Amino acid sequence: MKTKVKTGNPQNRQSPATLGVHMKCCNVYIYAKINPARDAYVGWCPRCTKQVRINIVSEGGSTSRFFEAE
Repeated sequence: MKTKVKTGNPQNRQSPATLGVHMKCCNVYIYAKINPARDAYVGWCPRCTKQVRINIVSEGGSTSRFFEAE
């Protein structure tokens, strides 16, 4: 699942370190952490290990801090 997140330019602005994600696959909640390249938030379901990646974009996107992944 790819979702755009409005956080500004990651090089010029300090992005929050985590996003809350409801993993619908196993009905659990996780925190997706910002990756070392600072271009996406990444997390894994602790039960089935399905990955979620939420790209950081400079324009458009969402101001939400909580998402759902299937």
